[in-house]
Amino acid sequence: MTFLLFITIMFWAFALWDGWRGLRSIQDLRNIKRQSSKQFVSVIVAAKDEECAIDKTLQSLASQTHEFLEIIAVNDRSEDNTGSIMKKWENKLPLQVKTITIETLPEGWLGKNHALYKGYQEAEGDVIVFTDGDIQFSESAIERALSFLEQEKADHLTVAPNLVTKSKGLKAFISYFMFGFGFFKRPWTANNDHSQKGGMGIGAFNMLKRPTYEAIGTHELIAKRPDDDLFLGQKVKSLGYKQRLATGMEDISVEWYSSLQEAIKGLEKNTFAGLNYSFLLSIVAVIGTFTSQVFPFITLLFSTYTNRALSLIAITLMCTLMAITTKKLTQFKTIYALTLPYSALLFIYTIGRAVSLTIKRGGIEWRGTFYSLKELKDAHKEQLKSKH
Repeated sequence: MTFLLFITIMFWAFALWDGWRGLRSIQDLRNIKRQSSKQFVSVIVAAKDEECAIDKTLQSLASQTHEFLEIIAVNDRSEDNTGSIMKKWENKLPLQVKTITIETLPEGWLGKNHALYKGYQEAEGDVIVFTDGDIQFSESAIERALSFLEQEKADHLTVAPNLVTKSKGLKAFISYFMFGFGFFKRPWTANNDHSQKGGMGIGAFNMLKRPTYEAIGTHELIAKRPDDDLFLGQKVKSLGYKQRLATGMEDISVEWYSSLQEAIKGLEKNTFAGLNYSFLLSIVAVIGTFTSQVFPFITLLFSTYTNRALSLIAITLMCTLMAITTKKLTQFKTIYALTLPYSALLFIYTIGRAVSLTIKRGGIEWRGTFYSLKELKDAHKEQLKSKH
């Protein structure tokens, strides 16, 4: 037990050092010096059944300070009023807003990926932004992002949005999710120009130069990826293009999920994909999470004096990392770092639930469409080959 706690301390000491160094490299759009640009930007918004959010999204895009801008709104088989709301904006701003309506989903595609690809086919911009139908933008968001892209001479910019919620339980879970995602995926590798490993892409905001997007294979490359945004960013990085990750705490926001229950259900679609559709890797993830993040809290209460001291060191390291991650990537209070063991147990449940349901159902259901596990696994294998 003492040896295990010592290994845990070593792990969290490295993770804290790596995270502290990496998070420092991430700038916020609000700190970017704005500059005028004549580059034509195409913002592609994919939405399915987003009647409660799409109007505000299009309103915020129509109010952008960047002058050379078109908005391509893609209605992906919506069964509510999403399409009519998009049409309202097209009629109001016919020179700025285009709408595309998708009636059926072709084989070999996930809905969102197909919708974004159809939007790209209609886009005329030198720079393309992919976003979702529930994102809110400040008036200067596109101008700031484009300024940063140009100042950094980057090919791809992805922005972490401000995740908005009133639920304290969900705030704790989001803080934990960011913490876990941080040390597992190391998103700050996007800002390291000396390596082609890692990379990052966030669905709320992916801005790419058109030639870069076309060179990586467009969304055709990731047609069956539930984690399309992340894989797109990793592909950009692996091919040697210059990438940047920023935060947009005051410029880009989204209500990720409306409740903790909805978040757990929503993670069904990409949790198994994030574990490479591997049952073995899923087991390792569960055991690793419990051992490194829950076990030290148990030994702090029920062990020898030496083990309690070691447990306290491990807990201090991991909670510090969660606190600085929360401060950098959210607008939540760092006190949520103290909920780490409870959130870790909830995340273990989320992994187990997502994996078991995916295997039991033989696939995932995403926004009313079923995608078979066999197809997803086959596509995953092919895309891993193309990634390298």
